[in-house]
Amino acid sequence: MVTPVKLVQAIALFYFLVKGYAQSQCSYRDILVTESRTGSFIQGKPQYQVVIRNNCVCAQSGIQLDCTGFTSFEEIKASILRRAGNMCILIQGGTLNRGDWVQFKYAADRQFGFNPINSDPSC
Repeated sequence: MVTPVKLVQAIALFYFLVKGYAQSQCSYRDILVTESRTGSFIQGKPQYQVVIRNNCVCAQSGIQLDCTGFTSFEEIKASILRRAGNMCILIQGGTLNRGDWVQFKYAADRQFGFNPINSDPSC
């Protein structure tokens, strides 16, 4: 017969195993970046819309993107995307929960192709 104490222990063990598994499975690779042309032009340059979404089961913060060589002829709010050398920090290092997304627009000669390079998952 299963005692209440053993049941609680089994539930706790299951919880920690699932939590550890989910966290070990989440990474910056679960940050999905999609870019598309808007059809508008800013200072004669095509405008692009970027949507960045967290596809991980866990929340992720401290999301960093490779921004080597990125320039925009359209201002991007620093609260959304802030340049720090060759990387960009998304939403000031804040958290994107599961399924959350953030978007911004930029104008450039060509589509840039933002690549996530780091994040901190928390389950």
